[in-house]
Amino acid sequence: MGLLLTRTGLDRFVGASYGTQQQVNRQVEEALVRYRQEASARWAQDMPAKAITLAKDATCTGGLGLVAMDPKSTSIVLEQTAHGRAHATWHALMEKALAGLHCQVMQSTSDEAPGLLAYVEHHLGVHPSPDLFHGQPERVKAVCGPMATKQRAASKAAREAQERLEQGQLQSTGDAPEKPGPGRPPQGAARLEQLAHDAPAARQDFERLSAQREQVAQSIRTIGQAYHCVD
Repeated sequence: MGLLLTRTGLDRFVGASYGTQQQVNRQVEEALVRYRQEASARWAQDMPAKAITLAKDATCTGGLGLVAMDPKSTSIVLEQTAHGRAHATWHALMEKALAGLHCQVMQSTSDEAPGLLAYVEHHLGVHPSPDLFHGQPERVKAVCGPMATKQRAASKAAREAQERLEQGQLQSTGDAPEKPGPGRPPQGAARLEQLAHDAPAARQDFERLSAQREQVAQSIRTIGQAYHCVD
């Protein structure tokens, strides 16, 4: 702003120094805060009763600040600096922010911060919904990890079954045929038949687990698409 005033020649009439502009900025910010307080109190009187969802977070840009907004109307309900983010601090600030508004919080979306969850559970008494960042990793940890372990075990079993089958086939062609007892099939043939059955079964089990894991991974990716319905 100071550079604009200087290059346009307006610095002959308006102070362009940093100190002067900081005073102007402070006055503008204070006016915005006053207007918000006055307008919120005025509009709250005519506000129809409604149930809302609040998205909350603690920001650390320029100091700790607690923020809550209604994602449907994009209205910022709370934007306040704070010395901490314990559930008691959330409760005190949110109670003041919601005072006079004809609304009831039906759910809260946030990260998994203990103070936030405690506030939602003990003071609001509503359902906490984890945001996307925390929702997907929890499902990956609970589902994908165990499935990957089973898939690796099935891959190893299929590989070993195939190796036993190939080894059995080599032995059956290189060894002299055993003379079976009366009415009994050759032992080598029976063993080779079992190996021929085990190898495809192990391979099918591995393919089944691989397909299930891919399906789960696709479903978890779909969660991200559902959360980001607007690009």
